[in-house]
Amino acid sequence: MTEKSYDILICGAGMTGAGLASVLALQGLRIALFEAHKPKAFDLSQAFDLRISALSPQTRAVMQRTAAWDNLQAMRACPYRRMRVWELQGFGDLTFDAGQVGAAELGHIVENRVTQAALWQVLESQANVSLLCPQKPVKTYRKDGIMHVETQTGECFTGKLLVAADGGQSMVRQQFGIGVNRSQYEQACLVASVATQLGQQDITWQRFTPTGPQAFLPLPGQHGSVVWYNQADEVRRLSALSNEQLGEQIMQQFPAQLGDIKVVDKGYFHLQKQHAQQYVEDGLVLIGDAAHMINPLAGQGVNLGFQDIACLDEVISQAIDQGKDWWRADQLREYQQRRRLANRLMMETMDAFYHGFSNDQSAIKWLRNGALALARLGPVKRQVIRYAMGMQDVTAPLAKVFTR
Repeated sequence: MTEKSYDILICGAGMTGAGLASVLALQGLRIALFEAHKPKAFDLSQAFDLRISALSPQTRAVMQRTAAWDNLQAMRACPYRRMRVWELQGFGDLTFDAGQVGAAELGHIVENRVTQAALWQVLESQANVSLLCPQKPVKTYRKDGIMHVETQTGECFTGKLLVAADGGQSMVRQQFGIGVNRSQYEQACLVASVATQLGQQDITWQRFTPTGPQAFLPLPGQHGSVVWYNQADEVRRLSALSNEQLGEQIMQQFPAQLGDIKVVDKGYFHLQKQHAQQYVEDGLVLIGDAAHMINPLAGQGVNLGFQDIACLDEVISQAIDQGKDWWRADQLREYQQRRRLANRLMMETMDAFYHGFSNDQSAIKWLRNGALALARLGPVKRQVIRYAMGMQDVTAPLAKVFTR
């Protein structure tokens, strides 16, 4: 079997896989990127996708290292500068504003497919990146210290480093026997793409109710995304309604500030979290959902993946500058130590929100309302905004407390 040799083999060309390839290519590394399914080409007339993300300024900074951010802006994205969070039954009500930390916006709401398409445009112009699609990896392994990927076409590719960016059910992770700690939540999440009576807004809001959070995320023009957490049985019932019936339910349950809405599309997914027991081996590294999946309550999943990208790029760059074998586990371990800590802290924070805001116990209600009231204080509010935007590393003051 003929082997094609590269420096890095990346399985999965979604947002994180494509993002990693785009920045590592700037170091002159030769990269093969495998993806089984080619995404649908973007067209401005297309309906909005259900799968969207709130991209942080930190994620934007990674994409700005190439032309990816300009590509994305040329498609469609909705900047937001304010975020309101409040308790349905209580006194906690808090609005964050980007101006409080001297920023133009808190982030951008973008369809996942648009983010991926913007990154693919960059990859197609990078001479040292081979974007292999459709090309499905079926076997990955290490032999004589070299990483191998065999595809469904019978081709074999080799490299110094293999990157698992192939999602929560990562084939690569499973083939290398890396376990995960996994748990399922009782709730599920309904997502509806809606047409809005009101024009484009610059605010996201999230309201906490005894049955779970309700949120609205703005999209360009008179469009938005409604996110509704509830018990799994109730979410399945809601998803089975017609678009018109679901719109009526939303209008009954959601705040009047939303205005009249029309449901265009809908879907739901179950909530789960999982964390890989290790991120690296010799010649192997996990990023994004292959390494960690969290409760999507704050929309941080994609941003954590791009933080993985920034960290791994930095670790590899430093090793190359020092003339070290950048693909070895002893060099990659810094990435594991930094990112496992940060991702674990985010998981635990989302768990605290989930359990703290999804019940109707009086004592808990007072605590969570008190927390929201405390966050109104100027210094506390500014600190929360900086963490949410990725302007400050939440792990820094805790790095001495937590271990691997």
